[in-house]
Amino acid sequence: MNSAQYHLTAGQAALKAADWLKARACFEAALQAEDSPAAHDGLGITLWWLNEIEAAHQHRTTAYIQYKNRQEFRPAALIAAWLAREQVFLHNNVSAMKGWFARAERLLNQVGPCAEQGWYLVFRASMLDAPPPLEQAALQAIHLAREFNDPDLEAVALAFCGVARVSLGQVDEGMTNLDEAMAVATSGEVGSFMAVSEIFCVLLSACALVGDLARTEQWCRTATEFAQRHYCTFLSAYCRTTYGGLLTVIGRWGEAETELMEAIQAFDQGHRGLRVHAVLKLADLRVCQGRLEEAEVLLVGYEDYGAAAAPLARLYLARGEIQLARSVLEQALGLLPLLDRLPLLLLLVDVLLALGDVAAAKEAAEEVTNLAQQAGSDFLLAQAELAQGQIKWRIGEPDATHSFQAVLERLRLYEQSLLASRARLAMARALKDSDWAGAVTWARAALASFERIGATHEAAEAAHLLRQLGVAGRVGLRQAELLTQREAEVLSLVAQGLTNRQIAERLVISAKTVEHHVSQILGKLGLRSRAEAAAFAVRGDT
Repeated sequence: MNSAQYHLTAGQAALKAADWLKARACFEAALQAEDSPAAHDGLGITLWWLNEIEAAHQHRTTAYIQYKNRQEFRPAALIAAWLAREQVFLHNNVSAMKGWFARAERLLNQVGPCAEQGWYLVFRASMLDAPPPLEQAALQAIHLAREFNDPDLEAVALAFCGVARVSLGQVDEGMTNLDEAMAVATSGEVGSFMAVSEIFCVLLSACALVGDLARTEQWCRTATEFAQRHYCTFLSAYCRTTYGGLLTVIGRWGEAETELMEAIQAFDQGHRGLRVHAVLKLADLRVCQGRLEEAEVLLVGYEDYGAAAAPLARLYLARGEIQLARSVLEQALGLLPLLDRLPLLLLLVDVLLALGDVAAAKEAAEEVTNLAQQAGSDFLLAQAELAQGQIKWRIGEPDATHSFQAVLERLRLYEQSLLASRARLAMARALKDSDWAGAVTWARAALASFERIGATHEAAEAAHLLRQLGVAGRVGLRQAELLTQREAEVLSLVAQGLTNRQIAERLVISAKTVEHHVSQILGKLGLRSRAEAAAFAVRGDT
């Protein structure tokens, strides 16, 4: 064995052991001894794991060219298919992605059936196809994987087949595929860590899609541990994005903000083209927090993304621009497969009720119920029950409270979630004219949850309902808990004696926004001046 082959073999062994630094040294030594496509390819994969993405692409591109020049079309096509997706992940360059896929297909046409053809099929379909053709591509890839004995391809194709079936409403079958893929990935059958990270990402997407919060949280933790152990920045950022979305849904907004901000920073250091997904989830969180100006800034330039529809519609609804919210949702819904429609349909019910279009709201809520039943998720079924209950209450049906009670029964594991809090507020409204004590009890419970979460708009609605019920003040409430995180920051700077303009410069927002925050702070805390606010902050009540 010559020197180049020795270092190449050692580098490949280091890759399988996830010893990235050793692998790098070995592949670099192999290249010094002999310029070869295998060494360039190994070094490119190693650099990808080390988050040196541009350099990784350069070496894998060199490997592609050398393999092609040697007429080794199978490895060249595999690299081309991998580089295709990376064009979007790094630069969001769809045209370049299509070009690389076309190149991979042309090379594969010269060699006939092989495992590399399976990789091409699932990579391409995962980026360009709707769920039905993705499912078919995955099934073809599974057949090729078994024919050519490629367990990595079989596991990845099973995962993509699973998420396609979940999107099509075949939840049990799809999740079984994903469970099998995870069993293969975690048992040691899969030899490539890249394949394992791919399966984690696909699984998390499916869990989020069906509203399986417990499963999402469990796998996010497992995937994060894997990412940290093997220094996989890509997977770590994706996990944080998914987990941040989950934490937003269940009302742990402080943690959600931390996860999403860290995801954005991680993507900034590597696959910058994917940061938009974390940004859009952060925008949605900002709307929920009532930080509408910040949400708008985050959304500018991303209006053409399907994932922007929910935060955009929520922003418009919060501003009272209800027709705009309806238009955004209806346009987006026309392009989505089954389960992907659920979050937008739920929001559409709220929008249609705000417009007074009860008939259209009923139709949307019926679709929500049907989809939630297909998914079999308690969380999605609870959302459907809430939508149906709100419609019943709006048209005066007496059993609306049964729907709200059903929501809370389904959310026993998530009784502090925003959804549960909204069900409590809905219950209080439904009981307002028939059961004063019950309405007060439910409204106070809703208010406590909203304040803990930081949902200022909903907290104000609950407080308003309590005033209508003749309940003044908030017994035992520490007033500072009403403040949003940004308002608490502004109050802290007011206490330091900074002017509105100085605060604006410090927080990178407008002076007008600071003025609004100060006004909100004074109103929430029952104070009359900036001096009183400063004293309140110094006293330590915040």
